[in-house]
Amino acid sequence: MSVLHHDRRRRNTRRLARVKLGSMSLSRVANHVAAGCRDLVEHWQRIQTELVSLLTKLFDGSSSKSRRHDRRAFRPSVGGTSVGLEPRLLMTTGGPFFLRNPSPRVALRFMNPPLFSPAAPQTSTQFPRGTGVNTQTAHGGQSVIVATKDGHFKISLTQFIPTAGQGISTSGTSGNIPGTQTPIQGQIPGSAAVQPIGTVRAYAMGGGKVGIVVDASTTQTELDISPMPFPQQKGFAHSFAFGQSTQSHVLDVGQITVNSGSISAILGYHTADLSGPLTVSGDAPVDRIAFNALEPGATIKTGGDLNTLDVLTGANLSGAGTGINIGRDLNLINVGNDLSLSNGANFTVGRFLGTTPQPAKGTATGSNLLAQNQALIGTGTSTTTPSLAGFIQGNLTIGNGSVFFAGGGIANSSFTTGGSQPTTSIFLVNGTTTVSSAAQNQQIIFPFFNPGVTIGGPGAIFNASPANFVSQNGFNPMVAVANPVITIPPKSPPPSFLV
Repeated sequence: MSVLHHDRRRRNTRRLARVKLGSMSLSRVANHVAAGCRDLVEHWQRIQTELVSLLTKLFDGSSSKSRRHDRRAFRPSVGGTSVGLEPRLLMTTGGPFFLRNPSPRVALRFMNPPLFSPAAPQTSTQFPRGTGVNTQTAHGGQSVIVATKDGHFKISLTQFIPTAGQGISTSGTSGNIPGTQTPIQGQIPGSAAVQPIGTVRAYAMGGGKVGIVVDASTTQTELDISPMPFPQQKGFAHSFAFGQSTQSHVLDVGQITVNSGSISAILGYHTADLSGPLTVSGDAPVDRIAFNALEPGATIKTGGDLNTLDVLTGANLSGAGTGINIGRDLNLINVGNDLSLSNGANFTVGRFLGTTPQPAKGTATGSNLLAQNQALIGTGTSTTTPSLAGFIQGNLTIGNGSVFFAGGGIANSSFTTGGSQPTTSIFLVNGTTTVSSAAQNQQIIFPFFNPGVTIGGPGAIFNASPANFVSQNGFNPMVAVANPVITIPPKSPPPSFLV
C-alpha cells in the first residue's frame, strides 16, 4: 500500500472525528470532559494512596516481606463476582502515621479520607473557613438562620413554658409542684399550637460575631439559639467533611437587644458565648438567661428580677461599665468554672440574692442541689438543708476596681424535711475566693456578709450564725473586717447603643 494511500486514510480519520465532535451536543461534550476529570482525580488519589503507604513504611520501619503478596491479597467482592468493594483507606492504609499526626490539615493534605469520593459531584471548598457571617430570615421573621465559621445556627422565638416547680419552695423529698402561666392566645401552654409572639433579626458584626435584635416580645416569649442541622447532599455519603473538623459549634454573640424590654428566657446554654451587651430594660421578671460562656466585654442588664443565670463554662468579665447588673432580685446563679471580675467589671444585684429557690432548668442545677441524695429514710430525724443563692464550681476572683454587690444581701430560704424552720441561703464557691483588697468584704459587699469554708459551719464575722458565703478552698486573703471601708458601685449607665 502506497504512502499516499496511508496519508489519505489518516486525513479521512481526522475529518470523521471532527464531524462526530461537531454533531455532539454541548451536554455530551461536558459529560466527556467531566469523565476525564474524574479519571484524573481517581488517578491522583491512587498516587496519593501509594505515597501514604510508602510514608507509613518509612515511619513504621516495616519491610515489604511482612505484607502479603498482591496476588494473594484478600479483596472482598460482591456475590463472588469480579466487582470489588470500595477500599477503606482510613482502616487499611497509613493508620499509625495519621494517629501520630491527628490534625485534620495533615489528613486533608494527603486526602485520607478523601475530601470527595469518586462518585461525588465536584464543588469548590474552602478550608479553613473565613470569619464571615451570613444570615437569612425564616418563618416570617420568627426565626433567623446564621452561618459562621463555627457552624450553622437557628435563632428562633418560641412560647415560654415554665419549668415544673417554678418559683415554689419544695417541702419534703418527693414534692414537685408544677408552675403556672397565663394562657397564651386563649390556650394553656403546651395544650395546642400557639403562634410565637414577636420577631427576631440578626446582623453580622466584626470578628465573626453576630448581633441579635428582638422586637414585640412579651413575657410569653422565649429566645432559643440552637444548632442548625446541615442536610446531607446526594452523592457525598463517602466524602469527608473537613470543614466541620475545626468548628466549635458555639455562636459568638456580640449583642442582644430586646426592644420591648420584656422577655421570659434567652437560652444558649451549650450553643452561644456572650461578648457584648444584653439588655432587657423592662421591670417584668426574666425567668432564665443561659450561655455557654461570658467573655470579656459581656454585660447582662435587667430592669427587674432574674430567676436563674446559668453559665455552662466560665464567666470572665472585664472592662469598665461591663458585668452583671440585675435591677431587683437574682434568685440563682450557676457558673460551671471560674467567675472573674476585673478592670472595673462589677457584679451588682439591686436587692436580694436567693429570694425564691429555683428548680433545675435544662441540664443545669437548681437551688436544691445540696438537698439531693440525702439519706433520710429510717433516720427519724428532721434535716434542714440550705438552698443555694449561687454556685461557682471553680474560683471567684475579684480584681482592682471591681466589686461583688447585693443591696439586700442573701435572703432566708431553705429546703426543710419534717419541719418549717428557715435557714439562710448560701453562696457556694467550690474553689478559692480571691480579692485584690486588704479584706474580703471590701469587695464582696452586702448586709450580714458572713464568710466561711464549711457548709453549715460558723462564719468568720458572726460566729453564732452559719456562714452564708462559703468558699470551700479558702479565701485569699483570709481576712474579713467588721467595719470595712467600701465603695458601693453606681448604677451602670445604659449601653451606648440605647442612648
